[in-house]
Amino acid sequence: MANQQDDAPSSVSRSLYEQGMTDGLPIVPPTDEKVDEMLRGTAHDREHVLGRLGNKDTPITVEMLASNAVMAGCSPPYMPVLEAGIRALADPKSNSIQVSVSTGSWAYQWIVNGPVRNKLDIESGSGAFGPNYHANRTIGRALGLAYKNTAALRPGEKDMGVMGNPFKFSLLAGENEEQSPWEPYHVTHGHDPAESTITLAGPNSFIQWFPHENTAEEILEGMVRNTPPSMVGGRQQGGDIDQTIFHLVNRYNAEELAAAEMSKRDIKDYLCENSYLRAEDYQKGTLWDGPLRRREGNVRPRQVPQIDGPEYVKVATVGGPGRVNAIVGPSIGGPVTKPIHFPDGWEDLVEEYAFDRQWFDGATY
Repeated sequence: MANQQDDAPSSVSRSLYEQGMTDGLPIVPPTDEKVDEMLRGTAHDREHVLGRLGNKDTPITVEMLASNAVMAGCSPPYMPVLEAGIRALADPKSNSIQVSVSTGSWAYQWIVNGPVRNKLDIESGSGAFGPNYHANRTIGRALGLAYKNTAALRPGEKDMGVMGNPFKFSLLAGENEEQSPWEPYHVTHGHDPAESTITLAGPNSFIQWFPHENTAEEILEGMVRNTPPSMVGGRQQGGDIDQTIFHLVNRYNAEELAAAEMSKRDIKDYLCENSYLRAEDYQKGTLWDGPLRRREGNVRPRQVPQIDGPEYVKVATVGGPGRVNAIVGPSIGGPVTKPIHFPDGWEDLVEEYAFDRQWFDGATY
């Protein structure tokens, strides 16, 4: 093995990696000065406990979160989003401990809504879940590192994911509210349009698909056709877990569905009525049987519902121009949505740290 590098950032990154405190990528050293600067983004005292994480209910303080945020490369204005994310992870309804340690290799999925998206440049359009956007990537990474280090999750010790999940710390995007014909996700779930929120779910897979024809009928049939049998929506494991499926619809297909007078609820009802599992698969025990338990010993039809009710389907508009959609799930965590609260002077901090992205030549894409 090569000798340890002499420069301080490389040395710190290597040392923390050897202690199991990173995600394997280089980190920013969490010096006292950098942590103090990160704390400018919060109104809370550094010892304030945001929640308790892991199977030992380990408390995570604002200072601990700020330290992990520095390591992940976050900017101080991101702190209110990070604090709300920790509250979501600490909510028992998020089922975050099972998401974090299960052999199923689940991920943390984050959807951000409200004005904070534009203020922090949280991407909701082209490539929203991709590798190009600072806020999307570092916020997701910071929340993953904060959970990992607070709960002392180590692969093969507590994190028992058989395959692991490449989306574990990176599945974060804003909803494309401005180009959606429907009310935003957080409004559907009881929040004010002007409120900023972050939503957490715990999915296993991310599948992309596109309709062969851009008609409402083909889009709906494509949603059914491209949802694999393993994505079952309903009560699972004796009724302890709500398993949900997210349909992320691009803006063009959303407009085509809306033009056909399809609301979000209409889409959910259609999927419940038209998604199905083969009865012989259920009888062979090849699929989780939570939502089908009540039919045990009495499966007469050739097919049974794949989704137990519209409440187990979630719909949001994400992405830029194009007709590619995504299905994310099945989620064994949440979803839970938390409001984001901002300290006095936060907008000045945003302006201080704002990026001046100069990626394009002025053309509109």
